[in-house]
Amino acid sequence: MSDRKRISYTYESIEDFEENDGKVREIIAEDTGTKIWAYTKSLPPSSIPPPVTTGAVQKLKDLQGVLVYEHEDDE
Repeated sequence: MSDRKRISYTYESIEDFEENDGKVREIIAEDTGTKIWAYTKSLPPSSIPPPVTTGAVQKLKDLQGVLVYEHEDDE
């Protein structure tokens, strides 16, 4: 699992959330094999999906209005 990264993400605005949430969920679901992960109920929400590959991280970062934060593993 060393090629996977822990991330969290949110959106710059509610409009960005409405425009990109479907794409973001599709990228993560395809990469992780699950459609369920933690998120806040605020708008726009903040989410913590299962660890994703570096390729998925880049796809998410390429979406305008999506803010992706990478978290280091404590080993």
